[in-house]
Amino acid sequence: MAQVCKEYKKLVEEKVEKPIDEWVEKTVQRCKQRKCKWWCACCNKWFCWLETIFVLVVRWVVVTVLKWVTYVICEVVTFIVNFLATFIGLILSIPILGRLINWIWKLILEIVWTIVGILDIIAGILGIKLPKKLRLCFLILSDKERAMATAESLQKSIESAKQIYKKEANVKIKVSHIETLKDSPDNALDTHCDAGALGDDLWTAGTYFENNSNVHCFDSAFLRLIGYAAPVVVFVVRDVEGKQGCSLGPLVDYVTIEGPDGFCLAHEVGHACSLWHYDDDPDNLMFPSCGGTKLKKWQWIILRRSRHVTYL
Repeated sequence: MAQVCKEYKKLVEEKVEKPIDEWVEKTVQRCKQRKCKWWCACCNKWFCWLETIFVLVVRWVVVTVLKWVTYVICEVVTFIVNFLATFIGLILSIPILGRLINWIWKLILEIVWTIVGILDIIAGILGIKLPKKLRLCFLILSDKERAMATAESLQKSIESAKQIYKKEANVKIKVSHIETLKDSPDNALDTHCDAGALGDDLWTAGTYFENNSNVHCFDSAFLRLIGYAAPVVVFVVRDVEGKQGCSLGPLVDYVTIEGPDGFCLAHEVGHACSLWHYDDDPDNLMFPSCGGTKLKKWQWIILRRSRHVTYL
């Protein structure tokens, strides 16, 4: 949500403050170039300068009140709601019971936001796909010797995912945060997929993933709680048994990928957005072995109505 505050501030600067500054600059130049009418003691230039001063006062009010005061209020409110969401996250991180409640809650959110997004689904059926956004928060795990990846080593996969999602679904991927975690536990470093991933999430690995999502992707804690515009948290692990990445789809807000290059990033994020495997085309993004780049129309419709993919 803090990103929303920053985007609001940027919007005010681009749509309000910048045009006013440009107008003031032009007015100043016009005042300087205006010839003095001696018969009224240059009254024409006075009015011009008075107009400029008035606009400068209005600009100060806009910058001080509209931009900074609302920005500060936004940041304070964001911190409070994120803090409360993090506290609730502690409850949802409790092994077995908390994680089961989390699954149920995420499924409810999936249904609610699918209903809310029905107009977007209809637009997709008609072939309309207006620009949307999908945010990712990267947390790189480490054992006692090394980190499983670096921000630099992941860039190729990140750029590839950005190109695929933009071209196929008109979705812009935004990386909100990349951080390396120290001394990660073995049960989070070495994970499973399918039924094994369900077991991992129900137990202490799920607790680890949930707590670190809340702490290190703190700015989005509230968004993940309510579902809308929730970033997908990408954990870069040492090993995903038998695969290069895994996702539990709508049950959780995170995916796991093997370091160091995150080859399956785009594929696993697709699972997080409710896409399932598509076995008929090796070029498809959701072909079981990662590497495809294409999406069918029905796939990008499903992806775009995901609670992770929004106009915000």
